[in-house]
Amino acid sequence: MKITGIVAEYNPFHLGHRYHISKSLEYSRTEAIIALISSNFTQRGEPAMTDKFARARMAMSCGVNLALELPCAFSCRNAGIFADAAIDTLAATGIIDCVSFGAEAPREKKSLFEKAAAVLNGEPPRFRDSLKKFLGMGYSFVRSRSMALDESVPGALELLKSPNNNLGLAYIKRIMEKNYPMETLLVQRAGAGFHDRAASGGDIAGASAIREMISSSETETARRFMPKTCSDIIEGEIKNGRAAIDRDRLWRAIKQALLRAAPEELSDIAEMREGLENRMAACAYAADSYDSFVGMCTSRRYPRGRIQRYCAHLLLNLRRAQSEKFQKNGPAYIRVLGADETGRKLLRMMRGSAVLPVLSKAGGRMSAYAWEIMRFEKAAAEIWETLTESPRKNAESGAFPILK
Repeated sequence: MKITGIVAEYNPFHLGHRYHISKSLEYSRTEAIIALISSNFTQRGEPAMTDKFARARMAMSCGVNLALELPCAFSCRNAGIFADAAIDTLAATGIIDCVSFGAEAPREKKSLFEKAAAVLNGEPPRFRDSLKKFLGMGYSFVRSRSMALDESVPGALELLKSPNNNLGLAYIKRIMEKNYPMETLLVQRAGAGFHDRAASGGDIAGASAIREMISSSETETARRFMPKTCSDIIEGEIKNGRAAIDRDRLWRAIKQALLRAAPEELSDIAEMREGLENRMAACAYAADSYDSFVGMCTSRRYPRGRIQRYCAHLLLNLRRAQSEKFQKNGPAYIRVLGADETGRKLLRMMRGSAVLPVLSKAGGRMSAYAWEIMRFEKAAAEIWETLTESPRKNAESGAFPILK
């Protein structure tokens, strides 16, 4: 059996995701799909609209055979840490033949990704000098890296203006760096971009646009851009108070954390850059909403996604030392969120191939380091619950994989 792995948030699962799965199967000629799904806080630093199990149900209703978890210790991080942990987890299953990713670029641009990844892994002097130059000019790290890459790999700057292209590059970089025996497959995104509403007459809208529709009570409009099974799941979660869509509730939690923290506490938050903690503390007094706060803190050096991750790290109390430990050591287990009949066959295959423990629940025998990741996951899940109307107690401890 040839198997394709996909890294995704499915926040929410929409028609573009279904298209990606369909094309992944078609192009790779694989027989099964394993999706590694982000935990309850996402790569851009926001709480997911629905929890990871609801998103696993959506994915499994649309072609995913086995849903695995990317723990919060790695899901709510910058693109490099996120991608490294995701690829390491897929490789640890021992059964993935191909990793498929969606990108704004066409398939023939894949060689450009590979050339750029080779430069990033090798870091030749020309690239290092250019990166230092652009950082010194006040550009963000992501922007500086793109401009430095463009001087070594013409076309890289334009390529990396899009978020999914950046993640695709990070996946390829990690596979090349670790020499994992997995192919990569680029599937060009169809329809609107990540943040955009569908083009006139189109049926694919970006995930953030769909979330905005749902948050603005444009539910019927949002349904048009999702498979029916997925829109039904989301409506059910919202009806039952199981969705984190109240921005005021999120802002109150973050503002409280900002106002109670001493400057040295803020400076110790994971990935916090020198001086930004003072700006965030000052803006906490001036802002009247989460969006206005993020807007006040955003600058050329600190883009919106990074500010949102700082907020999430503060909310989750992810400290610098623990963050560095997670980054250095990487994933410590493989957690199952759901499986269909084919997925259960894949799990049986993994018993003889996986190089990390495969868990069906939040517990069991594991190393002290694995328990540290799990404790962080449990705390993150409980914090996510407080952002819903009907929080569950011990949400992680009582959760088991979805069997279809």
